[in-house]
Amino acid sequence: MPAHLETHEIRVFKTVYEENGFNRAAEKLFVTQSAVSQTIANLEHKLDTLLFHRKPLKLTEAGMRLLHYAQTVLSEEETVLADLSNIKNGVLSTLHLAMNSTVNRLYGSALIQNFCAAHPLTRLKLSVLPSRQIITAVSSEFWELGMGPFQQTMPDRFRSIALFEETRHLVILKNRTKPGASAEDILHDVPLIVSHLDDPDLRPTIDKLRDSFGTIWEVNDLSLRLALVNQGLGMTYLDDRLLADQSQLQRLDHFTFSTIPLTYGLYYRRDKRLSTGGHQFIKICENYNFQV
Repeated sequence: MPAHLETHEIRVFKTVYEENGFNRAAEKLFVTQSAVSQTIANLEHKLDTLLFHRKPLKLTEAGMRLLHYAQTVLSEEETVLADLSNIKNGVLSTLHLAMNSTVNRLYGSALIQNFCAAHPLTRLKLSVLPSRQIITAVSSEFWELGMGPFQQTMPDRFRSIALFEETRHLVILKNRTKPGASAEDILHDVPLIVSHLDDPDLRPTIDKLRDSFGTIWEVNDLSLRLALVNQGLGMTYLDDRLLADQSQLQRLDHFTFSTIPLTYGLYYRRDKRLSTGGHQFIKICENYNFQV
């Protein structure tokens, strides 16, 4: 059976060489001299070769080869232990986060500021994406952690953490509609501007909403969507807290789909182990006051 080198044996051997003696090696390792002597004797017996010449203490040719190996192995061990400690503390971790435009507009800056203040050495990769694209990206493992509104039924493969409730309203610029125009005329004449709509072949359930409007524009950027609506070029869905700052807009409450209740939160795949950065960001969000 081939000999197997134990890390303990290698460490004792290297210490005897560095301290140039069994006594000093024992003091360095906080063990007895007899323990050091026995370890070296057992190692030489296992390898069936002499590692040290005694009186004076000097490495043999075999000992010089083992020393080179010991230096490589123990140096790698130190590196691995340091890396593991850094990962635990978030130093080498990377947070891969995707959030939707509403979360980014309302809370993105504060959340990232809190995260970076608490974990300045954790790397960050952040994208602002339409909500449905985030769910697809997290499901496909392109992103580790998603933050945005939940679907009515979240996939079973996701673990979800609810953070706050919100209501989304269909809105339009005040006085945008023509006098005497019916609600149906508004839907037909004014484009709906949204961040993203799935292909109806992939999600047939959205056909009813899609077919209720004459024209749909897909504009990913929230600021641009608001600018277009404020110019009277279309209507859009806007969350309560964003609508509070848009006094020039009015709600269209005529339809069954005029309001959409939403739960916002974080989600990630159950079968994937979160990075330290992911766990750190979840804690930041769980301690954050989203009602402000």
